[in-house]
Amino acid sequence: MVVRVVYEHLRGAVNVRSTVARLGALGILGMVAVQPHMAAAQQPTNPPAPAAPAEHTVKRGDTLWDLAKTYLGDSFLWPEIYRLNTDQIQDPHWIYPGEVLKLPGATATVAAVEPPPAAAAAQPAVPPALRPVAPAAAPAPTAVAQTPASDTTPGAMRSVVRSGEYAAAPWVDQKGGPASSGFIMQAVDVPGIASADQSRMNLYERVLLSPPPGDAAGEHQLYLAYRLGPLIEDFGQIVIPTGVLEVTRPTQPGEAATARVLKMFGEVLQGQRIMPFDTSASIVRHAAVSVSNGRAGKVRWIYDEPVLPSLTDYLVVDIPRGDANPGDQIELFKPRQPPTDGRELAIPELHIAWAQVLRVTPYGATAIITAQEEPKIEEGTAARVAAKIP
Repeated sequence: MVVRVVYEHLRGAVNVRSTVARLGALGILGMVAVQPHMAAAQQPTNPPAPAAPAEHTVKRGDTLWDLAKTYLGDSFLWPEIYRLNTDQIQDPHWIYPGEVLKLPGATATVAAVEPPPAAAAAQPAVPPALRPVAPAAAPAPTAVAQTPASDTTPGAMRSVVRSGEYAAAPWVDQKGGPASSGFIMQAVDVPGIASADQSRMNLYERVLLSPPPGDAAGEHQLYLAYRLGPLIEDFGQIVIPTGVLEVTRPTQPGEAATARVLKMFGEVLQGQRIMPFDTSASIVRHAAVSVSNGRAGKVRWIYDEPVLPSLTDYLVVDIPRGDANPGDQIELFKPRQPPTDGRELAIPELHIAWAQVLRVTPYGATAIITAQEEPKIEEGTAARVAAKIP
């Protein structure tokens, strides 16, 4: 009977839980043992990650965008490679076969691969075939950028600001938004049905662009599509990103450029404005350090209000560039209330939430909520810089 149950399980004919229950009901669960060397033999072994090269020789078809994806694990980190090679790269949109590019070393982003767990000294009495099977791990990146041998903390050199959160973060700008912008003209593909709505773009769809004045729109150049949010009196214009576009066919004299929708944060629509997209400001390598005299302000706008904001929601505070920088930490709080209405004691300050600064402009800072203790965050909530990037 024992042999039959185990055999059925190995063929996938019975559920793990039901098999263990049947063995337990027979009173023979503890009779089955597994040898330590058998358990160790089933532990997967991963080969050591290859050392990352210090240089890359450009081949036909290479771009900084693709090289950053291969060596740093994130395409948005292409400025890291560009800054190391400004002696030979005049325009980051153009690199040429045969050029030998230096790759980030100690400052490289780490695509960490977790080592396999060590085999336990003693295994449970249940055979491995009857234990619940964990889902397979995601495949490791094809290339891993290494940190120095002395750095043993996985991901220690990764930017503290996430490029995806930075890209999608709204910001406050001058009235009317960025001074120089282009726009999305229309979709490239002709629909089979004449009445189909072509005003809304889909992910990876090809679109025609009118670049900003004086912009050549080179191949693989990135543009941020955006829409205008509210104009807040005595503060500025809210600008809300909707997607990232990558040029696939550069502009020709008298012709529009062709691009594809690379990322979407909202509806990407015909007529939306575009501006060159640069993620270099989001690369922050150091952790914020607590300060006691940080600039104070208040929340002026919350994304998707009137929904009560929570973790990962964006908000804009009136703390300008210089007083706040990407990676800084902002504390939201309710100020101390002095004794009033016959009260003898003051009400102490109440901590509400923590937020990380993503974008800053001369008008204010955009932050994302990272931790929250109290539910009420609204326009006018007090804020201050509690930790700054060195």
